[in-house]
Amino acid sequence: MTETMKIIAGLALLSLGTYLMRLAGAKLGNRLVLSESSKLTLADAATVLLFSVAIATTFYENEHFAGIARVAGVAVAVLLAWRKVPLIIVIFV
Repeated sequence: MTETMKIIAGLALLSLGTYLMRLAGAKLGNRLVLSESSKLTLADAATVLLFSVAIATTFYENEHFAGIARVAGVAVAVLLAWRKVPLIIVIFV
């Protein structure tokens, strides 16, 4: 399997997992009696999954440190997004 196919398979698996987590929350939300903290945990699970992948790809390229330039670029983009700069500018950073 080529490197590109591995990346595509990983993205497909991540997308499927995220979709299934959201679907499970929607389907089970009306059937199960959950505490308020459990409902909040289920609502945030997909976001946490995507955020952890973003953090991992910020710091690592394959098995090595990605470099300070990538980390600095992501930090600046996060700062700009936090300051509500238009999305196109954040993407170009």
